[in-house]
Amino acid sequence: MRPSAGTMSFFATCLVVLLLAAGAVLVLIVLLATPRLTDALRALPDNSWWFIYRTPADFAAGPLTGSLAAAPWRIGAAIASSVLSLLAVLRARALYRRSPSPIIPFLMMFLLALGLECLRAGTALLVAADSPISFSVLLTRVIYWGRFVGLIGVLLAGLYAVELKYTKIIVLGGLVLLVSFAMAAYIPVDRTVFLAQMTWKLGDEQSVWFLNLALAALALLTGVVAALVRKGRRTTLLAAGIALFLIAREVEFFALLPALLAAGLAAQALGTVFSLRALAAGK
Repeated sequence: MRPSAGTMSFFATCLVVLLLAAGAVLVLIVLLATPRLTDALRALPDNSWWFIYRTPADFAAGPLTGSLAAAPWRIGAAIASSVLSLLAVLRARALYRRSPSPIIPFLMMFLLALGLECLRAGTALLVAADSPISFSVLLTRVIYWGRFVGLIGVLLAGLYAVELKYTKIIVLGGLVLLVSFAMAAYIPVDRTVFLAQMTWKLGDEQSVWFLNLALAALALLTGVVAALVRKGRRTTLLAAGIALFLIAREVEFFALLPALLAAGLAAQALGTVFSLRALAAGK
């Protein structure tokens, strides 16, 4: 029996995420084995959080002696996040086949979008190899596209938890991809500042911050409302899962310290457990 278009698209997306993770592993090996490339990643400014920046000199007083020391952890965390996401997505698909719920596709969209974080390895390699800036800027935009896709996806999962009635999930998913693409393409990027987070600095950080804040707050609010209105173990677990996912995506995006990156991965894993248990509980 020939697989459906949806099934083929799902496995193709999973394959892309897997290839991105494998590519990030190879880039990490190349960077660690090539002193000329790793030297180019020294002394990068750190975007510790929204609007908070540290100069290269500030690293000397901290646990990391330079952005070079942070790069392997930063890329390694993206790889680990992608692997966790793939495992969670495969489990979520099994649950969807057993008991279809419109919440599941959008949670899977959020999880799969985390795989694009592996493109940080690509931006690092391109900058270290002194390649044309346009290529690494493009990858930075793709990373932000994934962040918007994931954020809107988790928001829609929360809306379905409070019984959103719209049933054309494929159409809605396509709109999420297109709207996120438009937002990522619009973001001004500062081509003069490459950060220790392995992305280029935003040219209009305030607008992106406000958009992230608004969407994250709405996603969290929908989860809380679902837990309060529909009262039950399922909605409570789902609300907790959404909250942990939102925390994880921010920590994993900005953090450089191994301990913080580990905390972000732990939050993602715990959010996955809560969300999958909620979905397994059924309606």
